[in-house]
Amino acid sequence: MERIVIDTHELFKKFIPESIELFKKRYTILQSIYTNQPIGRRSLATLLEISERTVRNETDFLKEAGFINTDAAGMMMTSQGKAILEGLKNFSDEVFGISELEKRLQLILGLEKVLVVAGDVDDNISVQKELGRAAATYLMQIISKDSIIAVTGGSTMASVAKSLPQSKEETDIVVIPARGGMGREVENQSNIIASIFAKRLGGQYRMLHVPDQLGTEAIETLLNEPNIQEVMRWLKKAKILVYGIGRAEDMAVRRNLPDELKQALKSAGAVAEAFGYYFNSQGEVVYASNCIGLKTDDLRQIPNRVGVAGGRQKAEAIVAIYSHWRNGVLITDEGAARQILNLYKAKS
Repeated sequence: MERIVIDTHELFKKFIPESIELFKKRYTILQSIYTNQPIGRRSLATLLEISERTVRNETDFLKEAGFINTDAAGMMMTSQGKAILEGLKNFSDEVFGISELEKRLQLILGLEKVLVVAGDVDDNISVQKELGRAAATYLMQIISKDSIIAVTGGSTMASVAKSLPQSKEETDIVVIPARGGMGREVENQSNIIASIFAKRLGGQYRMLHVPDQLGTEAIETLLNEPNIQEVMRWLKKAKILVYGIGRAEDMAVRRNLPDELKQALKSAGAVAEAFGYYFNSQGEVVYASNCIGLKTDDLRQIPNRVGVAGGRQKAEAIVAIYSHWRNGVLITDEGAARQILNLYKAKS
């Protein structure tokens, strides 16, 4: 007898076509409440760009079903609501086309794994929290009690750090900044993020107290400092690297590069930045910052490299980075994923 393979998503579309749209609406609302809780109805309606009436009708249903609670602060997820989100994730990925996106990007970029969250950071900044949560969930699958982890800075990395579960016991985990400081945003510097990682994981951290854009002589002097040498030894032992990916133009501004250097990067076709390296669209390094931290050769020796970046505007930067470094894991959002596919279609 011929075996019939049933695609649940297609089955629902054919049998009850309206149910798919209703599922998408309710799942999106529930996910948004979870990400932004506590949140009021008006704020949620503005965030999702739907009517307050729709939000009221659907949240009334979610409340009656026991998935959310409301108080003066706004709507919040219940444990039952969280369980529903987690239980329906695989199905929601099919419905929103996420699973197919992940497979296609994994093949196109030559990566070990790609995880895509719904939405686009460029349209909705709260999607960054989902990126952080997805990255934290993945990291907890590969982190052991004696892991040595290197992390970079940036707002996305801060979201990852804050999404890690709080360990109830001490571990032998050591977290180290992958490179020196970045610009004026202290809360997003790799030192601060490394400390949050370590505290969440019950481990220890080391700090790299060096500024960006040092002169050659200054770097040589600092590399002779015992504290710096200790951090560098830890970096050489790192087995997990968690890093963000930036647009070259944005990162040049954040790192306060001189105007002449910004112009030189533009002339060289720089589109991406990571670890102080600037890349053109072919993945070639066109400039390397004078900084203390991981170098290209060091990066290739780290077995678990996890990049986290979202927003369609970062698509070209993501492609450039993975043209240079094949393999590894990418955690991104739907906006970036679909734009990456568009870039590859344009090339073919």
